[in-house]
Amino acid sequence: MNRFVVIAGLVLISSALLAPRLSVESEAAGAPGKPEQVSPWSKDAPVPVPVRGGSAEMIEIVRDGQGQFHLSVDVGGQPVRFLVDTGADVVALTEEDADRLGLRPDPAEYRPMLQTASGTGMAAPVEIDRLTIGGRDLSGVAAVVVPSLPVSLLGQSALRRLGSVTLKGDRLIIAG
Repeated sequence: MNRFVVIAGLVLISSALLAPRLSVESEAAGAPGKPEQVSPWSKDAPVPVPVRGGSAEMIEIVRDGQGQFHLSVDVGGQPVRFLVDTGADVVALTEEDADRLGLRPDPAEYRPMLQTASGTGMAAPVEIDRLTIGGRDLSGVAAVVVPSLPVSLLGQSALRRLGSVTLKGDRLIIAG
């Protein structure tokens, strides 16, 4: 279990720090040739768009101006802004988000779990009782609280339970 958490931590932190910084044309700006200038840590996370097609419900997320996929997720009745990280094994919460959600790990629960480029990182395991994405409820979602994490990460402990994740151009499709 410890090896799993260390690997998950490494993937989480590496993905957040080394995510591609791509510029895409802004459809909303209406000015072709001008890339949208949006901070990857902006509080303006798009809400996932449920798309009904065939027998499966899909969630479609549009890539932001930095080449990343952000969305606002209902966590126990509270909105939380996440960076979708398909390479992360578990959901990772910032200490601020965890505190707001009432997930306050005891300081003794923080232990070296993450291998990062700058060394070993501390994290505390937690469980999210209820997480709702695009109208789909998940319960008992494994997560970690990571000090100094700039944005919460939506990892595989939630994504794999939603179904397949497919990249189509500037859209991330989650179909279940």
